[in-house]
Amino acid sequence: MSERNHAVLIVEDDVSSQNYYQHILRELYDVHVVSTVAEAKNVLKEGVFSVAIIDISLPGGEDGLDLIRHIIKTYPEKPAPIVITAHAFKHDRKAALKAGAVEYFTKPLLSGIILEVVQKYADRHNSTGT
Repeated sequence: MSERNHAVLIVEDDVSSQNYYQHILRELYDVHVVSTVAEAKNVLKEGVFSVAIIDISLPGGEDGLDLIRHIIKTYPEKPAPIVITAHAFKHDRKAALKAGAVEYFTKPLLSGIILEVVQKYADRHNSTGT
């Protein structure tokens, strides 16, 4: 499977961050962007994603941690939840990893790191046959 066959879900409400991630990833991956947990849940029903880049603070009644728990519980072929957020406190990192995030980064994050981590988990997704 080529990289282009991998889909990446971006769950981010900040438009400049959405544009940044799309710019970095769109040449290699099918990128889907949503702004809320409710939108993410709907998109997850429609397709299989290798990776989900998730912000912690999102509008609506649920946050990124709620979405991570939903992904872990609901999707056996789950996308790897990667947190990229402005929350830099240790307790936020600990909560995200406990919820099931595979990586936790604080903004701003260099494009090379984003590409590297997405590739890492897209490759794992491919090697598990999903």
